[in-house]
Amino acid sequence: MLKTRFFLLFGLVLPVMLQCSRVSENPYLGLKVTESTPEGRHLQHYPADGMKVGVNPPGFTWTSHDSTTYYSFVLFSDSSGGKIHLIQEGLTSTAVPLKEKLNPGEYSWFVVYCDSTGYNTGRSRLRGFTVEQDLPVLVMPDIAQLGKQLKEVRPRLFLTPPVLSRIREAIDAEELSFWDFCLQLADSALLEPLYPEPAPYKDGKFEVSEWRRIYTPGKVGSAHIVRLALVWKITGEAKYLEGAKKWLVNLAGWDPNGITSYNLPLSGGSNGNDEAGMAMLERMAIAYDWIGEELNAEEKALVLSSLRERGNQMLDYYTGNDFISAPWSNHAVRALAFTGLAGLATLGDLPEAEKWLDYVIRCYLTSFPTWGGDDGGWSQGLSYWSAYMLWQINFIDALNRCSSINLHKKPFFHNNGYFAVYFHPPYAVRGGFGDHGEAAPNLAEKLLIQSYAQALEDPVLLWQARNIHYDEDHLNRLQVLPGKWDWKEWFMEDVIAIMSASPSGLKPKSPAGLPQAKLLTDIGWAAMHTDLGNAGNDVWMLFKSSSYGSFSHSHADQNSFQVNAYGQALFIDSGYYPWYSSPHHNLWTRQTKAHNSILINGRGQSWGTMRASGTIEEFRHTEALTVVTGECARAYNMPMSKLTVNQWREHLDEPIPEREPEARVVRRTIVFSHDKENPWIAVNDYLKTTGPATFDYLLHSLEKMQLDQKNQRLLVKSGDVEMDVYFLSTDELNFGQSDKFNIAPEERYLGAPDQWHFTASTIGKTEEIRFLVLLVPHRPGEGFKTEIQVLDYGNVHGFQIGDEKVLAWWGQGENGDFSEAGTDENARLIIEHTENGEKRKSLVY
Repeated sequence: MLKTRFFLLFGLVLPVMLQCSRVSENPYLGLKVTESTPEGRHLQHYPADGMKVGVNPPGFTWTSHDSTTYYSFVLFSDSSGGKIHLIQEGLTSTAVPLKEKLNPGEYSWFVVYCDSTGYNTGRSRLRGFTVEQDLPVLVMPDIAQLGKQLKEVRPRLFLTPPVLSRIREAIDAEELSFWDFCLQLADSALLEPLYPEPAPYKDGKFEVSEWRRIYTPGKVGSAHIVRLALVWKITGEAKYLEGAKKWLVNLAGWDPNGITSYNLPLSGGSNGNDEAGMAMLERMAIAYDWIGEELNAEEKALVLSSLRERGNQMLDYYTGNDFISAPWSNHAVRALAFTGLAGLATLGDLPEAEKWLDYVIRCYLTSFPTWGGDDGGWSQGLSYWSAYMLWQINFIDALNRCSSINLHKKPFFHNNGYFAVYFHPPYAVRGGFGDHGEAAPNLAEKLLIQSYAQALEDPVLLWQARNIHYDEDHLNRLQVLPGKWDWKEWFMEDVIAIMSASPSGLKPKSPAGLPQAKLLTDIGWAAMHTDLGNAGNDVWMLFKSSSYGSFSHSHADQNSFQVNAYGQALFIDSGYYPWYSSPHHNLWTRQTKAHNSILINGRGQSWGTMRASGTIEEFRHTEALTVVTGECARAYNMPMSKLTVNQWREHLDEPIPEREPEARVVRRTIVFSHDKENPWIAVNDYLKTTGPATFDYLLHSLEKMQLDQKNQRLLVKSGDVEMDVYFLSTDELNFGQSDKFNIAPEERYLGAPDQWHFTASTIGKTEEIRFLVLLVPHRPGEGFKTEIQVLDYGNVHGFQIGDEKVLAWWGQGENGDFSEAGTDENARLIIEHTENGEKRKSLVY
């Protein structure tokens, strides 16, 4: 076995860079392939085998390997692993960015596993990828060189001379949205007394109201600083500069290692409040860039000392937890942007800033985004996506404005704006899957998409941004009175709006010409539309079966769906989000029972683990029809989280569902008709268990549903929109509905509107069951124009919708012979439909 070469410098393992050209110099191919299968919270191997990468060079990540102390990354300049191009040895993390671009051509790569003695014990399998001509170049920059370039540049964050000129011109022309509002907030900040450093948690114990008490002055006070500094930079009025300095020095005087630290352990048993610490790091850094030269020596030293401690806290966290290899802490993902801004702002003034910025950019080039991939999805859901990505884009825009480093070139950032176009169009009244799924597109999302439109010069994204309209009372709800704690302190949308620019010369373009369905393979979400971009005529459905499972802000909702039509939400994710893991949130909102899904023996999927996952097995899209299939049996077979068990026992009278029998197959297929005049949706489920079980088919809506037990139908209404729902099942079903949660929403959602929860329950127990459900939405004021017939051919059942049919196998086993229905095919599902005027037959196996 060959011994790995690495050396130590200042306690850090640094890789040796080798360049080899002869095939005979490759000593690694003979090593045994011993790579681990990625499961749960592990990075995937990237680039994947056979990939055409979207940027030159790609960032590399791989799955960690047990009993490995160091890794050697080996890149070959051919597809067969014969010619070594580059080796990096002595790596302790599972991610590598490259400092030089690659020549166009075929490449391959693997990693070698090395034990603590430095001997190679095995390797990953060889993966090939292609670098095509003229790809965007995105290499790991030289941060020391960047520091030299920015040495005399102030301000370097956002407010470049051209941006300041544009802002002043817009104010003079009375064309700058939010200027008057920002000015009002700045004037209020001048009148407010300085906030004292908040006291620690009472009795050293976390409690949500205490958590908010502690972070509020840090968030609000730091927002004061930025607004005052911004108004001074624009107007030059001395009172705003003096106010900004006063608030900056005040917050810099708080103990950076105390209650507003990034979760540092404190005496008494509690921890610092990271919500305070993150905001203070970000905003003090921005203000330092804008007004640092106006501080006296003592004030400047105090501010830099505070920033040094807070920035080092973040780097210590990142390196101590090997975050680049295991980026699963949600708040640490957010704080990447804040640490990056602090690094940019203090580069040249603090030696540590170079390390902060270096680490942050390495993350962006490799394992970021934690919650998605090249397709541009964000598995935690649309609400957390818009919030977190607005913070990320602020840093990326700041970096791009003051340097040649343009992270928008990365495929994720190129595609991320279309996450909203397909899954959260401007006319959506609710969000998608995950926490805060009740949220419609808001101002933060509008600013994010506008930023993307500007950076990418994308007319469809500009259309998306311009068509997001928040209600007239929005600004009024943000109004601030001195001494009140109702500031819009989370995002400072007014500040971002002022610094942002709508793309000049770019005309908005509707997404109407885009494909009417989209699968995001990175997160396992699918969107299907009849008329994308047309609020009054669009029927659209979301479906999810995700490898991210139910971890973090995701829910136990694999194979679930949502339906919207003509501007109304028909089938929804139910429940509210008072705070993370509140009893209502944990026992209802994130549980399977809150979603349009199925319970097995009263048991849903496990929450809190990526292993409770689903898989999109098939996605087919044509102009007439989209078929998507998900499978998620393993999500039902995971144990309930300890938190859920404890809260269940404390708050609920009902018994905890048993884990037996296990699920063998949980497969759901969606058939979505794209007919703009008479759209329909079929949902086919096949479930098989290891023993007899009951099954509950769940649907949720905002308004009471009309149930027809005899005919196995229900009518769903939302506003003036209706949808007929037809049920077929291999077992007899009993219908019921309720407007009650198992536990009421707390705190900010006290008194929130009731929602309606439908259950179709099997009367007996069975080991195998099928459902075929037809959804037929109606336009406002109209009924469905096409006749619906229920079809029964013995071992084949289904529906006829006009001259189209959807037929499901109804005999033993998952698939069968459809000859009884007049077609000589063996399948699980057959769809007879019209495509471009021709009769077509689509089979699902």
